[in-house]
Amino acid sequence: MSRAFSGGKRNREVTRDLKKKQKAERLRRNREMRARGFDPDVTELPSGPADAPLPEVKLEDVVISVASRSRQADFGPTKLFVGGLSRSTTAGDLRTFFSRFGELADAVVIPARGFGFVSYQSAAAADAAIAGMNGVEVDGHPLRVNRADTRPSRF
Repeated sequence: MSRAFSGGKRNREVTRDLKKKQKAERLRRNREMRARGFDPDVTELPSGPADAPLPEVKLEDVVISVASRSRQADFGPTKLFVGGLSRSTTAGDLRTFFSRFGELADAVVIPARGFGFVSYQSAAAADAAIAGMNGVEVDGHPLRVNRADTRPSRF
């Protein structure tokens, strides 16, 4: 444990008060900038006249594009969550119901919980299965089919 002098209680109080004043000033400045139509996180206060014209932009210089799909969607099997299963539904039944949409990699049922998972080799087959089976009644229960959450592992 360090026994160096820390400045004492009075020094800590002065530092805290100074930080409070700085924060209040920042908030006031940011409110003022937002009221004038500027984003304080991106821009500083303009130094020129408020009515300065914007620079001309040629139509050829404007680039419009579509965001690319994530690479992860194209690799490996696509896992779907299937909810609303009856207790009598088996993994074989699930495989039979979903095999018409494409090649299945895996089918698992958690009977005590009433849900299961189906994995397709391709994302297109998984999308077709979602469109074709979501809301369909099987064994008297409407199914809820969507992509399974892919949470990163904690380790």
